[in-house]
Order: sequence, then C-alpha cells, then structure tokens
Amino acid sequence: MISEMENGSAQSNDRNDRIAGLPLRDMKRALRITGGDAALADQMFEQMGQVLPAQLEGCRQLQHEENWGELKRRVHRLRGSVTYCAVPALEHNLSTLETAAASGKSEDIGSHIRALAFIVERLVASIHRDRD
Repeated sequence: MISEMENGSAQSNDRNDRIAGLPLRDMKRALRITGGDAALADQMFEQMGQVLPAQLEGCRQLQHEENWGELKRRVHRLRGSVTYCAVPALEHNLSTLETAAASGKSEDIGSHIRALAFIVERLVASIHRDRD
C-alpha cells in the first residue's frame, strides 16, 4: 500500500475505494497521526480490519433487539477508535448511524447499518488486497 502512494494518498483503480465521495482510507492523514510511521499506520489499519466484522455483528444484534441506547454507545466508541486509522467513509457512516440510533428511527438505522456492512466489506477487502 505504502509503495503505491503518490502525493500522500493511496492510488487505486477500484472505484469502490471511495464511498459517497469519501475515501475509504486517507493515507496522508494516517501518516500525520502516526508521525510518518507507515508501518504503524498499516498495522493500525489491519488491526481495525480484524475487529470490524465483529463490531458490525454487534450492531446488527442491537438493531434486532431495538436497543438504540446501547447501539449509540457502541457506535460512539467504535467511531472514536477508528478515527486513529484515518478512514473517512467509515467515520462518516458511524457518525450518521450514531445520530440515527439517538433518534431511534429504525428505518434510518437499518439503512445506515447496511451502509456500514458495505464499508466494512470494502475495508476488509482492501486489507487483503494490500497483503497480496
């Protein structure tokens, strides 16, 4: 991934690396966060990718239970932790999901969780693609 950087951001031919106009990963910001340590930025990104599927399932379970308060708390914590990985599309989605959970609008929550699933799938796929 780092070898593919140009002008501080990873380049890709895959259009799915941008969701709703936001990049999946902002390498320039990730490098600022890690003080220029590309290995640390990649390590943090990979660790995030390992926990995201379980976090998504937890959100789905809370949606099924209609436990909006706990969903809001879970998403808030997750949003705080992924901020250090510089993943704008995910950060935006989690912010909107947190707002929807606070309002308790199940149809909005459902659409945001579906979007979250798509983003998680793309992020995990990009991690696997970068390892190859």
